[in-house]
Amino acid sequence: MAAPARPEPLDFPQSPYAAELRHADPDQRFSAPLEAQYIRTDLIHNRALIRTVTLCAALLASMHGAEQLIHEPVGPVLLEQLGAIAAISVLLAVLAWSPAMERRYLPWACVLVPLRNLFAALHMTDAVAHGQLALLMTLPVMVIAPFFFFGLRWRVALLSGAIALAAFDAGARLWHLPTPIVWRASLYLLCALITGAIAARQLERRSRIGFLESHLLAELARRDALTGAMNRRVFNQHLARVWQQAAAGQFGLAILLIDVDHFKAYNDRYGHLAGDEALRRIAQAVQGLVQRPDDLLARYGGEEFGVILYDVGRDQAWALAERARRAVAQLVIEHRSSRVAGTMTVSVGVAVVEPKPERSCWNALQLADLALYEAKTNGRNCIDLMDDEEYRLLSTAASAAAATLQAVG
Repeated sequence: MAAPARPEPLDFPQSPYAAELRHADPDQRFSAPLEAQYIRTDLIHNRALIRTVTLCAALLASMHGAEQLIHEPVGPVLLEQLGAIAAISVLLAVLAWSPAMERRYLPWACVLVPLRNLFAALHMTDAVAHGQLALLMTLPVMVIAPFFFFGLRWRVALLSGAIALAAFDAGARLWHLPTPIVWRASLYLLCALITGAIAARQLERRSRIGFLESHLLAELARRDALTGAMNRRVFNQHLARVWQQAAAGQFGLAILLIDVDHFKAYNDRYGHLAGDEALRRIAQAVQGLVQRPDDLLARYGGEEFGVILYDVGRDQAWALAERARRAVAQLVIEHRSSRVAGTMTVSVGVAVVEPKPERSCWNALQLADLALYEAKTNGRNCIDLMDDEEYRLLSTAASAAAATLQAVG
């Protein structure tokens, strides 16, 4: 099976994922909302790794502490170090395995992992000073482990490793370790830290680019390829969702259907390539008016666009429809075949309805379509608005028609 086509950022001018992909430096952090989404996605992706590492660390720290207590004389300082390492390791494992892992693990890990490394480095130098030279073999693990604790996110892991290296050097001076041992151990630590950081950095770069490209591919399935607006399937799904949401909160909902006047005549005169470019420019002009999270612009049909406006009244919906009409007129796209004006214009049908459980969003959509028909009948390049009163008449007529069909049947 052929691999999916690589998405091109320039094909998605309104996409935040495309905007990040256009940046030259893939190491750069994303904008705040996208960075939070990436961190959550990456955390879920690396959840099994983090849980395994934290569980192993908790078991090893507990076993090492028990072994020290059984076989070696332990002073109060060493006992405090062992207790702190074991307690932090267990707490990290509890956080990693908890149902609230996605919300709580990383904020706590950013504090606990450097603290664990600090105590581990001090404990190691203390133990080596008391003759336990075999512990020096575990030095590289001490600086590499944070990369796995953080799911291979290299910045915070590099900081934790640097803290461990600094703590080891400070402990070595405090307990007067031999200089050759300190230099060799510090060199091993530094090499392990640099190697781990380079490897984790490369993995995170690939992860970040993959995150952006995968979301762009998801947008490819949701957007109209020509205009970049959402497609009709997304429009219908969004309408059904916000209708229920507005009904629960008792908010108003407006549906705008925007139709380009005499578009077939434009294509016949100027060609389909010019028509495609005109539709792209119109979509960009209208998109600038649809900024709120629950509002949506979609390409509804060939030369027709649909807009959903959440929590608006009659006056707001009319004002936004007028702004959309003027935005298209201000593009000044020549259209000598138009019987309305010498430039391209649009007609707008608006339905403003208060969603209720007994009402249907599809009836509201039909009302917007009727309003658009009225706008075209009234000469085009204008707006027609229908609201709850017309909706009730529409529902009554639909019920009467259904009753007639049932009687005939």
